[in-house]
Amino acid sequence: MKSNKLIRSLEKLNRKEMTRFREFIFSPYLNKHEEVRNLIDYLSEIYPRLDEKRCSKERLYQSVFGPGKYNEKFLAPVLSYAQRLLEEFWAFEAFREDEFSQQFVFLRELRTQQAFGAYERLYEKLSKDSFHSPTLGLGANFTRFLLINEGDRYFNQFNNAAFESTFQQKQTQLDIFFLTEKLKDACETIVRQGIKKNERPPRLVEAVINEIQENQDDYREISSIITYFKVYKTLAENDPAVYYDALQEFRRWEETFTREEKVIIYNYFRNYCLTRVNTGDGSFLAEVFYLYKSQLEQDLLLEDGFLLEWHYKNIVTAGLRLQENEWVLEFIETYRDKLAPEFRDNAYKFNLASYHLTLKNYHEAMLLLQEVQYRDQRYNLGAKTLLLRTYYELSEFEPLFFLTESFRQFLTRNTTMTDLYRKGYLNLFRLTRKAAYLRSRLDYLPLEKARQELCRIQNAMQHAEEIFNRSWLEEKMKELALEVG
Repeated sequence: MKSNKLIRSLEKLNRKEMTRFREFIFSPYLNKHEEVRNLIDYLSEIYPRLDEKRCSKERLYQSVFGPGKYNEKFLAPVLSYAQRLLEEFWAFEAFREDEFSQQFVFLRELRTQQAFGAYERLYEKLSKDSFHSPTLGLGANFTRFLLINEGDRYFNQFNNAAFESTFQQKQTQLDIFFLTEKLKDACETIVRQGIKKNERPPRLVEAVINEIQENQDDYREISSIITYFKVYKTLAENDPAVYYDALQEFRRWEETFTREEKVIIYNYFRNYCLTRVNTGDGSFLAEVFYLYKSQLEQDLLLEDGFLLEWHYKNIVTAGLRLQENEWVLEFIETYRDKLAPEFRDNAYKFNLASYHLTLKNYHEAMLLLQEVQYRDQRYNLGAKTLLLRTYYELSEFEPLFFLTESFRQFLTRNTTMTDLYRKGYLNLFRLTRKAAYLRSRLDYLPLEKARQELCRIQNAMQHAEEIFNRSWLEEKMKELALEVG
């Protein structure tokens, strides 16, 4: 019976939720079926040990009906009704957490009951509040539209002069909601088109952009419209001036956005900056670092209380490239305990190794990298790349040659990696091996022969479209050119 839908659903509850569900079931207003109470009472008692033995169909049957021979015809409807009540419980729990939904439903009921005084007092209170509906996923723009639309229904029904302006207010709020949502979708489409080339833009986007472009003064003080409009232009136009203008506009209105919206907008800005960095504009690395620090200060990078390991890595990488070494070390240590426990040890050692490698503490870096577990492909690739660089810096040529050969075989066998990643890593390891091989023979290689080999490596670098860690390899090639003379 462990495959039963009810059992699978109950496994998703925590202890507190299971206790509340039992209380829900035992409420005579919500459930009058004694059999369902018996079932949930038993399941609550054995929770969380909802294993096959304790949840066999015979045990469940006996918990409901007492001793006797199992009869599926009797048990099946009890399980089905309990599942339906569990779904009602989930909805009820969410509704309890959503103050706007509660107040809005109450407001509509006051209109139905023609409780005019109470209706108008509550309407005025809600009109002054800044609110949204977490349960329905509705932002402030749409909840305000719902409220004004309700007020307009009240005016149409009872012709109260105080609500005469609600029709025009409804049109304004509907425009704000519609334009904002279309702009959000337009921004998201640009991001998705970078991943999926045949992603089609939403209808009416061009009309929305033209409307705002031609009437910017009318929308300048509407934070959601003017901000998302400029974010859209940032993503659509590869112009740094547009980015800085959009960022300034966002900072002007930042406190008017919900936490969820702030996260999304910061991600758009960061993705734009990373694109600039990846296309060769190193100046935008400082912008990436600034955006990350802004999000850290507001806890916008934490999900369920944890910092994603890849944010941890990207912040460390950006900080080290900007030579913010002291800040990076403090960050590595401070945020170690904010990483999810299952990733904490790997992420900490990997990023601390990056820090030591940057400071040329090669032996410390190598010891840390040898402790990184390679079960995750991303750590496997990243750690081996750092190890390659460490061996090169230490002139540990034999381990480097062994690493490059084993890594070549790994990439050849790997069928899940994209061609872009495979080529980027292959070129890094192949060219680093050639450079290391040349360095290992400089003491006895004729000068002209060394120069010819160096020239071939440099030409190969110029013709390679994808090389991960290209900037590091270019720096090593400059050093090698000085050694060759």
